[in-house]
Amino acid sequence: MGEYVVELKNITKRFPGVIALKNMSIGIRPGEIHGLIGENGAGKSTLIKVLTGVHSPEEGEIFVDGEKKTFRTPVQSREAGIACVYQELNIVKQLPVTDNVFMGRAVKKGLLLDYPRMHREAEEALKSLGHPEIDVRMECGKLGVGQQQMVEIAKAVSLDAKLIIMDEPTSSLGKDEIAQLMETVRNLKAKGVAILFVSHKLEELF
Repeated sequence: MGEYVVELKNITKRFPGVIALKNMSIGIRPGEIHGLIGENGAGKSTLIKVLTGVHSPEEGEIFVDGEKKTFRTPVQSREAGIACVYQELNIVKQLPVTDNVFMGRAVKKGLLLDYPRMHREAEEALKSLGHPEIDVRMECGKLGVGQQQMVEIAKAVSLDAKLIIMDEPTSSLGKDEIAQLMETVRNLKAKGVAILFVSHKLEELF
């Protein structure tokens, strides 16, 4: 196992007429919170997409726990332990919390979905984030925006993610919800989860 949970070395990503990332290097250790800031066009979104397997870099290397990785798809990145909570939440509001937490990876018991296990694991993930009050059987659309975001983070936690990327996570939150999110981030750090926190608000990064 390497020093860094995730490390990028000399990543370059080009698009027609523009170099979005040039010799980008970063190393993130377990239990570290890294702030990422930059103006529009600086390459923040491209970096996230390289880490999550949406884009493949033309040059450079990606390592997870010291092991070289090549991500061709988001599934490969997710299986390596990298999760992202996007600014636009990836929530299906008509579905219950449990179904959102297990979106795309439902647990089966025989031919049927193993809802008792999924409910239990969703509850455990939310409890570990300090939100045992969220009913995993409730439709996500009936939750507040802050609670919906916690469902997204619970999805990452239930994946046993080593690195959670938070892309402008406070853009739709109120003051109390932001304070709650910051406490959640600190709790994840204490558990050894690495966080890449993307924001344009300097006071949040500090």
